[in-house]
Amino acid sequence: MSEAAAGRDLVALPRAAVLMLWSAAYLRGDLGPDDAAQMSYGVGRSGPSGQGEDLFEWMTSLRQLPLAQLRLVLPVPGRLAGLVGPPAAIGPALEAEQAIVVTAAGIADHTLIPVITPVPHEERPLSAITWRKVPAPVGAQVPPTASSGSAREELLHALRRTAGGSVDLDLVPEEPVEPARIPATWISTALPRHLEPSASHLLVLASRTLLLTRAEIEEGHGHTAALAEALTRRGLLDELHEAARSALVETVERIVAAETG
Repeated sequence: MSEAAAGRDLVALPRAAVLMLWSAAYLRGDLGPDDAAQMSYGVGRSGPSGQGEDLFEWMTSLRQLPLAQLRLVLPVPGRLAGLVGPPAAIGPALEAEQAIVVTAAGIADHTLIPVITPVPHEERPLSAITWRKVPAPVGAQVPPTASSGSAREELLHALRRTAGGSVDLDLVPEEPVEPARIPATWISTALPRHLEPSASHLLVLASRTLLLTRAEIEEGHGHTAALAEALTRRGLLDELHEAARSALVETVERIVAAETG
């Protein structure tokens, strides 16, 4: 862990979100591209594979693009909104469940996707990260963000509904998520110094809720015997999961837009 991260709380986020946050810190002038690139790999359990896009060069190239913007996409099968193609970018983005779409003057320039390769290790799981850059189709337009600007309120409303309901989901986003529930496509990171406390809090709340609901959905309905209760439980999980996803995307993009705009 570097001195920049020492003494600060860590938050688990999609690797694409971590890269966007530290890229914004570099563009703001808070630190150099070498330090920002290093911080983008997060804390522990992973590092660069030595292949693919060099993050130092990628970050510095952003300054050469006119009106560069970074868009976070967290796609799932059937929900590809935000991806611009080509097909070579869609499959890897879906597999990683994330991508960064970079635009120049409103036109898509390229998509950046993390490719994770497990590395054998006796003590703990490790991953080598390759960032794959896929040029966008010529002239590809990027639609305006679908964010309503109210993702925070919608997430808090969903959390209140869950807390007041009769189905026990056993979700405690106020506490750190156990490492076993953090997939290899995510990584823990310190947050850049310039973040407003409200943005930091929302990032933590949204990311923890997203991870916890993901784990509960993957575990299925084993906690309940009655079909009606199982369906109610799944409906609440789906609502929370989507609200957390939207809040995470909206918060990251707001932070980055403030630094790159």
